[in-house]
Amino acid sequence: MEYSLLKDSAKVKNKVDLLFSDVKLTGGRLSEVFENNIKFLKRFDYDRLMYWFRVKNNKYAPKAPYGYDGGHFENNLYGQTAAMYLMAAGTLLLWKEDTEIRDMMNKIVDEIEASREDDGYLIPLSKEKFPTKEYPNYVRAWFTFGLLAAGYAGNEKAFKLVRDMGDWFNKQECLPIVKDLNLGFQGILANTALYLSKVGVEEDLEVAEKYYREDFWLQWLYEKDHTAIYNKPGNHPHGTLITTLEGYMDIYRVTGETYLLECIKNALAMYEEKWQHVGGGIVMCEGEPFYPGCNYLDPKHQYNELCCSTFWAFLNQRMMLIEPDNEHYANEIEKTIYNVLAAAQVEDRGVHYLALLEGCKDKRYTDVATCCAATGSRMMAMLPQFIYTYRDREVYINLYESSEATVAGAKIKIDTDMPYNGRVKVSISEAEKPINLHIRIPSWCDADVTIDGKAGKPGTYLVIEAVMGGFETEFTLPMNYRTTLYTGEDEIEGKNRYAVEYGPLLLAALGRGSVTLSMNTEHPENSFERISDTRFKIKDSNFREYMTYMDITDEPLTVYPVIE
Repeated sequence: MEYSLLKDSAKVKNKVDLLFSDVKLTGGRLSEVFENNIKFLKRFDYDRLMYWFRVKNNKYAPKAPYGYDGGHFENNLYGQTAAMYLMAAGTLLLWKEDTEIRDMMNKIVDEIEASREDDGYLIPLSKEKFPTKEYPNYVRAWFTFGLLAAGYAGNEKAFKLVRDMGDWFNKQECLPIVKDLNLGFQGILANTALYLSKVGVEEDLEVAEKYYREDFWLQWLYEKDHTAIYNKPGNHPHGTLITTLEGYMDIYRVTGETYLLECIKNALAMYEEKWQHVGGGIVMCEGEPFYPGCNYLDPKHQYNELCCSTFWAFLNQRMMLIEPDNEHYANEIEKTIYNVLAAAQVEDRGVHYLALLEGCKDKRYTDVATCCAATGSRMMAMLPQFIYTYRDREVYINLYESSEATVAGAKIKIDTDMPYNGRVKVSISEAEKPINLHIRIPSWCDADVTIDGKAGKPGTYLVIEAVMGGFETEFTLPMNYRTTLYTGEDEIEGKNRYAVEYGPLLLAALGRGSVTLSMNTEHPENSFERISDTRFKIKDSNFREYMTYMDITDEPLTVYPVIE
């Protein structure tokens, strides 16, 4: 769930709506991700989450705050881990009740309320230090998202707390410089999310437009100038600038300013052209000499940060709501979910920070309190929401996951082997009225798909009209292999490097160091033998295997081996 509910006064209406309940994952890979995330949240210790709240209020603070290996996040950004927990827990409880997680969420809200100052300030840091580091933007955003999530999960007290904090912030002296503070661009989304919530006020939107809007940056986007992505002045460039696009998208939907929509669409196109790795990861991160098309692979670089990918999915979700028949947005979300989000989860123990494509997966999952653990856990809790959208009688199936849902008065069930196999069965047991079922034919299909006697082309939605209870259909989404030639900083002179995808899944060659193998890159299907759902063998080779990147744990890998 994105915690923004479009106001009735908005000028740009959604053409389809999101579900906020009534979807249950019933099996498969994403159900595993969802359940592991529940176990992950149950690992958190309450005293550690509330450490800095108690320190601020001169109370006994047992144990220690979270922060493996020095703990940059919780030990520099007090309270962000409690906010992180609220984001994920509140979202999760929309889809599945869990008494232990609800009790923890409510206890956190209660202690935040107890430590809140009379004017609404609630971050566990002195007010004098608030305009430093990432507190006005990143940390405030996390608290906004977290308290809104708790509110929507049923804790009305959280709504009052987030409203009070918003009122306090909207009058602060640091507002004229807030966008130029560290990660200043993230603050706009805190304001627009609050504005669009059930406790939003006009001042939230006014502050977003007056103090965060940057017309020079928007003009760069409008002109498709990549400087906007990798060399934005003010504070250091970061791939999480995508959160700013989410904020501008919210403003567009409220105001109808078409210029903003053009800027957002141009930004999406630029990211896909020069800043997106095969499999969906976002190359642009921070702390590196990035340039358009650098496409770093070497793990000495920072790239494919999970935060960037989650915000990418949320932005595409926003676009899907106003252009529901454009299959491209669902395709982008699907790539992100399988090849970045699910790939980042380490059982119930942690969340990878970076989706490294060479060497091995990164080791930062040992720190459970990073920004990526926060956004990753939140999106994992949101997975049921990405499957369906609807409006009146129109019901869209955007992702194929085994699930049961009540949508537009219809009880829908999907049974599938996705993402490993394209077999899909859709059935409707009850329907209050006839519905039109919009069935996604993914872009990665290598042939038309026939459903109920109608042929659908890849990259479209096939519509089955006037569906009633008792409807049932089975079909197969044809999967095949695709190759992508590598271009970028880590090209090897005189050699060609290719990545391989199978259906929606990114594959990785297993092996340490420089991996060289033989393959027919124009017809890769002639070079592969499938061993299992997750493993593939190069024909005529007893020691060269590929694996679905999503399912790799500690195996050495390269997504771009040298192909001879």
